[in-house]
Amino acid sequence: MRDTSEFDFLIQEKRPAASISSLQAIREFKLLRRYLAPYRPQIFLALFSLVLASSMVLMFGTGLRYLIDQGFIHQSSNQSLLMLGGLLVGVVLLAIGSFGRVYYVSWLGERVATDLRKDVFAHVLTLEVSFYEQIRVGELISRLTTDTSLIQILVGTSVAIAIRNILLLTGGLAMMISISAKLSLYCLAVVPIVIIPIILLGRKVRTHSKVSQDRLADIGGYIDECLNQIRTVQAFTHEPIDRSMFKNYSENAFLAAARRSKARGLMAAIVMILVFSAISIVLWLGTEEVADHYMSVGDLSAFIFYAVVVAGSAGSFSELLGDLQRAGGAAERLMELLALHPSLQSSTYSRALPSHSRGILAMHNVSFAYPSYSDRSVLNKFTLSVAPGENLAIVGPSGAGKSTVFSLLLRFYDPQSGSIYVDGMDIKDVPVQELRERIGVVSQEPALFSTTIYENILYGRPDATEEEVWRAAEVVRLQDFLPILPHGIHTLVGTRGVRLSGGQKQRIAIARAILRDPSILLLDEATNALDAESEQAVQSGLKHLMATRTTLVIAHRLATVLNADRIVVLDQGAIKAVGTHAELISQDGLYRRLALLQFADSLALSEFGN
Repeated sequence: MRDTSEFDFLIQEKRPAASISSLQAIREFKLLRRYLAPYRPQIFLALFSLVLASSMVLMFGTGLRYLIDQGFIHQSSNQSLLMLGGLLVGVVLLAIGSFGRVYYVSWLGERVATDLRKDVFAHVLTLEVSFYEQIRVGELISRLTTDTSLIQILVGTSVAIAIRNILLLTGGLAMMISISAKLSLYCLAVVPIVIIPIILLGRKVRTHSKVSQDRLADIGGYIDECLNQIRTVQAFTHEPIDRSMFKNYSENAFLAAARRSKARGLMAAIVMILVFSAISIVLWLGTEEVADHYMSVGDLSAFIFYAVVVAGSAGSFSELLGDLQRAGGAAERLMELLALHPSLQSSTYSRALPSHSRGILAMHNVSFAYPSYSDRSVLNKFTLSVAPGENLAIVGPSGAGKSTVFSLLLRFYDPQSGSIYVDGMDIKDVPVQELRERIGVVSQEPALFSTTIYENILYGRPDATEEEVWRAAEVVRLQDFLPILPHGIHTLVGTRGVRLSGGQKQRIAIARAILRDPSILLLDEATNALDAESEQAVQSGLKHLMATRTTLVIAHRLATVLNADRIVVLDQGAIKAVGTHAELISQDGLYRRLALLQFADSLALSEFGN
């Protein structure tokens, strides 16, 4: 059994959503304070616009009251014209307030969501490789898009509507009390009856909202995984199964959303029934008051106007509560990400690497097991020293730990015991960025980005000049195929370089490493994807690149081991032999057996002494 990692709570695809109260959901928005703090002028303008618009709405009730009593009942044309003029001024002010409310509140929502999205993305870039091995990228995409959009809706819409409704609710109640305290008490008696279903059903809405968001994340993860492997999907005619699985994911998301919508709709319906039933009763009581001459028709009209305003404001809180709880789930998920600490980069750096790198490497008594399989060691008391400029080949069977050596040198992981030194410095004591800037990597499967060939080469050193980019391209003879491309070096390569051949992609990856000009070079058999002609074109560039650099190569081909200064034979995380090809082939050991199997297509049996 593997140990529980700090990322496990993020990767439980079917984890149940916690039932959290509305007050707890509100507490989760503390992270928004620092995102709103820099925009105090916009917050002030938004609040001013909200108050202005709400005040104008409340003034219409008073205007309606005087228009009916003075204009219609007493038939005073002057009073009617005066009130109509006042109403028109109020409409203009309402329009100004509404514009400010919509613009500034929406601006704040978009600004906060953008800042939050940038911070979350910047944070996840600092997390170690083990995090990405335990979570699907699609779920991260969901958190960076869907969850931040829910925050944007909350800040840019829901909060503004909530403040507006609070102003209308309190202002409307004050005006109702000033008109008739008796009828107002009847209306207030309904408030506890309205609050109870909001509290009870609100918890269900919260639970269903988080489940719905999790199911959407499942969809994003499956889409990312399936489409990124589309060639494999189609090659194995797996489309019907993938369609069926995606249908299941989509139906699960629909059912979760339907349950959430049902809970929200039920809550809104119950609140509306209770509120407007109360208004109907109050309207009947009001007519009795008018008949007994305790109120005027204008008073009753204004009272009903304010009662409808108050009822509408109170009823909308059920909808707003649903938005709050959905955004609460989003905030919780984003906080989970922001709470993760990049342990490999959190140590206090006491020293800096020497300004001039010689490319000296040393690994002393290194023992390592991957976090997902902590009970299974990949390297066991591994010790190795590499001299400046040395070309070292690492060979061994699958699972021997060859790639793990590269991962530890790049500090994608820290060993459980032992030390790793670069230029005489323990890599735990130096900044990770500074360490990796001295290392160039060319993997067996080249990693290209969905941009141009030029930009992919420039990725190795973004501050390089155009002349330096072209020089790196010429070393690997990119000019052999650039003329046949539609836009030459500025041709888009497509997703993961899909528009290029394997050999072309590998040449670009090697040119990127050449441009980086590292003191340490890690090659995972960089020419393995090349045909004979392309390999010959690239070998000269690699020789030029390796001539003055410390180079470690994971070897799969005979040419690699023949050109190496030393060969390290690795098996089950331990070094079994070290020497040149001639020395190791003369011994009846693991290297000889590997050579017979691995290099049989390149090496005649006579070379093995048979």
